[in-house]
Amino acid sequence: MNRRTAIKGIFAIAGLSYVSIIGIKYFKGNLNQTRGKLEAHSLLIAELTDVIIPPTTTPGAKEALVHNYIISYMEDCSSMKEYNNFLDGLNDLQENCKNTYNHNFENCTVVQKNKIIENLDNNQDSTSLFSKISNKIQGRSFFDILKTLTIEGYCTSELGATKFLEYQPIPGKYIAITNLKVNQKAWATK
Repeated sequence: MNRRTAIKGIFAIAGLSYVSIIGIKYFKGNLNQTRGKLEAHSLLIAELTDVIIPPTTTPGAKEALVHNYIISYMEDCSSMKEYNNFLDGLNDLQENCKNTYNHNFENCTVVQKNKIIENLDNNQDSTSLFSKISNKIQGRSFFDILKTLTIEGYCTSELGATKFLEYQPIPGKYIAITNLKVNQKAWATK
């Protein structure tokens, strides 16, 4: 028997078993979940967004009400796969906080919150082949969804566009190549 053929067969069997296990978990999970559960996690989502974009000289994500944007997007626009991943991620995060620090994420100290978010960010390996396959089958991960929606919500909010970015309602004529001044903000137009 050709060794390459045998190795390809082993990888094919391993891949099919992985896909079937993930598929069973996905379809079984979709039958039990319904939308409308994220409003109960509003305080948790607000605290998570505030750790990702904290207030400095500009307002933070919590002050810009980014958590309302995330809840609205997840309830109305996301696929059921991503909705389930996000809801499961919130529940897993709370469970992890209770096991590690004996209280909810909202009651953790700033150092503990930063450590939890840092662990979530470090555990996300988007370059490996298995994570790419998993993303195709299962959808984006909880932290990827949270981080993306936090940045989108903040940059399109009124506070983010006017205080963090340089908002110009009428930007003027189009200049293809422009030089930025030192410490100049990026532009935001609506």
